[in-house]
Amino acid sequence: MVSCRTILHLLLAGSLISACSTPRTIPKKFTHEAPLLPGMTGKVPKELLDEDDIPDLDAPSKQEPVASAGSASGNDSENEEMDVDLEPQKIRKKRQIPFEFNQKVASWVEYFSQKDRERFQRFFDRGEPYREVIQNILEENGVPTDLYYLGMIESGFTLNAKSTAKALGVWQFMRATGRMYGLRSDPYVDQRMDPIRATEAAARMLRDLYRDFRSWYLAMAAYNAGPGRIRSAIKRAKTNDFWELVERRMLPRETMEYVPKFLAARYIGENPDLFAFYINEETRYPDVELVRIPSPVPFSTLERACSIPEGTLSFVNPHYLRGHTHPAKGEDEIWVPAPYVKQVESKHRDLASLVIRVKPIRAGEELSGALARVQMYTVRSGDTLKSIARKRGLSVAYLRRVNGLRSSSLMPGQKLKLSASSYQQKNSHPRKKSRRRLGR
Repeated sequence: MVSCRTILHLLLAGSLISACSTPRTIPKKFTHEAPLLPGMTGKVPKELLDEDDIPDLDAPSKQEPVASAGSASGNDSENEEMDVDLEPQKIRKKRQIPFEFNQKVASWVEYFSQKDRERFQRFFDRGEPYREVIQNILEENGVPTDLYYLGMIESGFTLNAKSTAKALGVWQFMRATGRMYGLRSDPYVDQRMDPIRATEAAARMLRDLYRDFRSWYLAMAAYNAGPGRIRSAIKRAKTNDFWELVERRMLPRETMEYVPKFLAARYIGENPDLFAFYINEETRYPDVELVRIPSPVPFSTLERACSIPEGTLSFVNPHYLRGHTHPAKGEDEIWVPAPYVKQVESKHRDLASLVIRVKPIRAGEELSGALARVQMYTVRSGDTLKSIARKRGLSVAYLRRVNGLRSSSLMPGQKLKLSASSYQQKNSHPRKKSRRRLGR
């Protein structure tokens, strides 16, 4: 049951939103201020909105380690490289996406919480199992964890969501853009629908866009419209202030609504009780590991052979389009929930008898090239974690995690993974403990 106090909050929030909401079209004089909703502390200072004082994501540290035959020795604390996860809390705080509550944001808060309420609840239901794993990946790649809500407005966390422009998945990658960021797409596998690999790719793309525009608002706008359009708008308007570009109608209509939609979704997502949305915190994505198996093998057959509950492998491998592993090269790597990894590995030889014959999708089609396995990098003399991370569009923290490194010291010839081969929840982004679970 919803308490009287919650109902009072909702009535007050509704009245405030109605008072400051405006039509979807941009008014001639677009104001940056709006009445505060209950629980809001105020508008972020303008200097944070511009983000001119935010240091580079990969600003060099005072001392970087150089890979050499003797680089493994020495004081590791002196060789720490500057990365978003290693910087002082004050700097990290400034790197978060600033919050601004204006008329456009208020109108989207009203729309999501009242007019489109049932669909927005479904966004919560579909997204909550992936929330921690997505936010952990974003954090490891040096981008704000709040960008989880960008996935919400992109797809509503529908893994197979497809736009009219043929963008696909939670992060709505076009095929060519996905391939630029390492996502395989062919008639059998489309990694744009893999919540782990696609989030890694989205995090790298957003890092690149932030480096270009020095503003998370503009980075998100570029994610929606493309960096070329945003650069053109900035050049024509002679300003890099997102809200001024909106006021002067320099951006595509969808893009002008994109950031306000994100800010509204984030505010509701951080305060679901205020709007009487239900969050099922018990639904969690399982810990998974990559396991190599003979291929092609149907998931249903593999589940029966390894005593895995029906539908489990399809759930953690939604990017497989045909219900079986990839037929190229005779082996494949798939995500397997941690409790079943040993069962699958112990039956590796027996699984060879389960391989099926797969007819090519199109007559005469030949499968070529290696599978999208974990990429490796061989350390060269002079390499540092910083230089490798920057070259590959990754963060130092991410390279450390996927390789189990405790320091930044490297040795020539050392092999480094460039993508994760497992993923475990860290409980590093719990929801507020004081939050009450409300009935629907």
